[in-house]
Amino acid sequence: MIWSGQGYLVAAIVFGASLMMNMIVDALYGEGAYSAQPVWFSIALLTSAPIIWLLGTAIQKSQDRVVIDKETGEELTINQSSHTFLFLPMKYWALIAAAAAVVVLAKAALGL
Repeated sequence: MIWSGQGYLVAAIVFGASLMMNMIVDALYGEGAYSAQPVWFSIALLTSAPIIWLLGTAIQKSQDRVVIDKETGEELTINQSSHTFLFLPMKYWALIAAAAAVVVLAKAALGL
């Protein structure tokens, strides 16, 4: 499977941000404005990056359990969360989204 836990939210957030950006840009600047300039997709990726990071971090923290070992009395934290997309933890996809936005902007600036 390409995701585990809530990892599918990475794709949903990026898709949602891109769709919203497409609708807003096309409404403001006319039909096809979003597709004509790659900068809008970069902005959508940069918008989705902090959302992915915050959500991934919050989901991971909310599912940690602290247990006490009966023999030693030591507290142990058990991480029961496994929220991955393409085998990477969800929160790291925020860095990938931000890096992809930089690459798209650089390609647009260089005319590639």
